[in-house]
Amino acid sequence: MDIEYASNCCVNACRCRGHVLNVVCGKTAVSTPTIRMYYDQTIQIVRVLECRVEHRNDPDDFEFRTRTDLAMWTAAIFLAGLTAATGIPNPHKITSLPNYADSKSINFDQYAGFISLPSNSQKMFYWLTESESSPSSDPLVLWLNGGPGCSSLGGFFAELGPFVVESDLTVKRNPYAWNRKANMIFLESPAGVGFSQPKPNDTDLNDDITATHTYEFLMQFYAMYPTYVNRPFYVMGESYAGMYVPHLVAKLVASPIAHVNLTGFALGNPLTDQTIDGNAQMDYMYSHGLISIESYETLQAVCPPQIMWQCLYQKPNCTVACAAAVMEATFSADVNAFDGYYIQGDKCLLEDNQIGTLKSHGIRPNTHRGMIGPCTEKFAQAYLNLPSVQQAIHAITSTEAVPWLSCVLLNYTMTMSALPKYPPILKAGVRALIYSGDSDAVINFIGTQRWITKKGLNLTVVDPWKAWFGPDKQLAGYTERYTNLTFMTVKGGGHMVPSTRPLHALYMIECFLYGNNACANFSYPKDALEYLSGADLSADPSLKSETILPRVTPHHYLWFGIGLMGVVAIVFFVWRHYATHETKKDEVKYTELTAEAKPVYSQ
Repeated sequence: MDIEYASNCCVNACRCRGHVLNVVCGKTAVSTPTIRMYYDQTIQIVRVLECRVEHRNDPDDFEFRTRTDLAMWTAAIFLAGLTAATGIPNPHKITSLPNYADSKSINFDQYAGFISLPSNSQKMFYWLTESESSPSSDPLVLWLNGGPGCSSLGGFFAELGPFVVESDLTVKRNPYAWNRKANMIFLESPAGVGFSQPKPNDTDLNDDITATHTYEFLMQFYAMYPTYVNRPFYVMGESYAGMYVPHLVAKLVASPIAHVNLTGFALGNPLTDQTIDGNAQMDYMYSHGLISIESYETLQAVCPPQIMWQCLYQKPNCTVACAAAVMEATFSADVNAFDGYYIQGDKCLLEDNQIGTLKSHGIRPNTHRGMIGPCTEKFAQAYLNLPSVQQAIHAITSTEAVPWLSCVLLNYTMTMSALPKYPPILKAGVRALIYSGDSDAVINFIGTQRWITKKGLNLTVVDPWKAWFGPDKQLAGYTERYTNLTFMTVKGGGHMVPSTRPLHALYMIECFLYGNNACANFSYPKDALEYLSGADLSADPSLKSETILPRVTPHHYLWFGIGLMGVVAIVFFVWRHYATHETKKDEVKYTELTAEAKPVYSQ
């Protein structure tokens, strides 16, 4: 490293295999463009120091990890010192959110922008929302949507993030946001998804590559935000994140990042084993009245387990007979007429004329709880394509917007099964929560239970099957606990549980993060569709049954019953006398139908 001194500042020039980094130090050298570059330069320091380790790029190499950790903390110290010396704000901080129209002010800090990966210069887009409660001490959670190829900003706006986009593209608060008591990172992964760039051209992506890139992202993130070191860290996701997350967690277990306190992971309706999950689809559809018994029996006869999933996923080894049976069953079920990811819900009719009614009246379908309806994702996509929004979240620096899609097609080799990743993770003591909305037909609870038990991991039950209840005192689903792994169903929940059962999803996650005793003492929001059940009464200490009804002994019940029967008898005789009197006065006749009066049905 060559150090050149200039007036009132120093310029450090780092060179390694073509990488050149100039870091301007000193308060007098700071200018507005320079301030914008400091955070990017911090990340480049890590890249240069990594490059000096004999140009190695294997994260499993011990020397690489040791020196990369050193680089990370060097960058963190540089960043902290620079900020303290100059008072520079984080350029990724979101200072305003276009079209925000909620009466409740935004009471937490949020950051968004790109973090470059050292290995390939890909820029990963993230959105960090700090906890509403105790951001300086609450755990850190990384959220990943699935696909592969779907953006985690879909989860941000249509599931568990702090905001919901309305039909007029105004933004309101989500009272069931998971950042109530957690710092949440929403990462668009892999590159090519959402704003993350560039999209690989001929590179065949797979889950190992995606895990490696996410691992790199975390290293840079902790360098940029050292405030989160040693906090409990969780990885969460849904759907194809059932592959993403175990691959990433297994890598973090095998090659820990210094001061990253990996504590647990949670997965909702996760695709975990394509054979087991795929074979459960028709079982679910039959058990929920979506296909006939004739179709189901035909499927059982001509589609053995090793073939069924191949026909469902359109794989090459599907037989003609099984393909025909699957086609007949899905055609008769009219699968395009309902949402397979939420069979109790309504479909979004945004492409149809009916959407005008939805937009003009602001109707929220009664199958969805909370603020999120079936068209929320489409509203979010329109919102994220606004130039003002992209500027506000630092996705662009000009006034010209870039196209943003909730999901994209990738040249991606999907993993057949993530089950081999589980044993070392669970053995390491990492806690796992697997939850299934029971109204998801695609990746359903039947397949998930099978891969957890005898057809997959064969885990031993330590706390048998039982009901669990939400803070509204309503049955929320069922749960079974194994060593370091808990399985839960969410009654009435779809594939995206937080959007369809937000209260119970929030309660479930906060109990996972903080423990059942702690979450039992938390207060929870109420929505018009969430508390019309009397739960709001039972939650009021002044309305406990002991303060309303006196304690009675058995002989009290006898006299109470005799008195009640007397009152009923008096009321009956009064009513009979009155009814008879009125009938005679008005001459109303009643004629009993005879057998001949039965209706006749044409054949």
